[in-house]
Amino acid sequence: MTEVDASPVDATSGTGAGYMAFLDYAEKKGEVPTATVQNWRGASLKALEIEDDWRDMNLVDFDLEAHLGRFETLRRTSYTASSMKAYRSRAKVGIQAYRLWLANSPDWKPRSVGTTRASRNGSPKKSAGTPPPATDEKKAEAGYVPHRSPLIEYPFPLRPGVRALITLPEDLTEAEAKRLAKFVETLAVPDQRAITTREVPAE
Repeated sequence: MTEVDASPVDATSGTGAGYMAFLDYAEKKGEVPTATVQNWRGASLKALEIEDDWRDMNLVDFDLEAHLGRFETLRRTSYTASSMKAYRSRAKVGIQAYRLWLANSPDWKPRSVGTTRASRNGSPKKSAGTPPPATDEKKAEAGYVPHRSPLIEYPFPLRPGVRALITLPEDLTEAEAKRLAKFVETLAVPDQRAITTREVPAE
């Protein structure tokens, strides 16, 4: 791997060397996680080194997609398909972040899930995002009791012409059956005589 020139380089130059200086700055200042910077730097070096003068290349105006395509063509036998895909993606994201940084865009930093920010009183505050899943206890408080047993649907002939469907867990216990029976009793209305409909003779 080609070593990066250790001499001071202006990170705002927009060149390959400036890009490497930008990565050093982002890592030292804590603007981007070290692991992310290392991924960007390693992949970008592999992609840029296909050009001897990569340190002086203008990374702002050059055709990034065309360059990455050429890198894949020249190095396709050196890496596996998954490695090549990862190198292309990381190099592209890193260089695009550099371009946005040069343009003073506030969106140059990679977004991460679950990052924290300081609240007004200085204590860490969780950033807005997807709320954590509710626990079983919270669901129960809301009236939902989770079941983990497979359910079976039982048809029950309630009366002539009426069939009820009862869905119960396959491991229904005797105590649960008794509770269910008492609950069904509370749903009943007073018995009524069946009303027979007489046929009205045609006039």
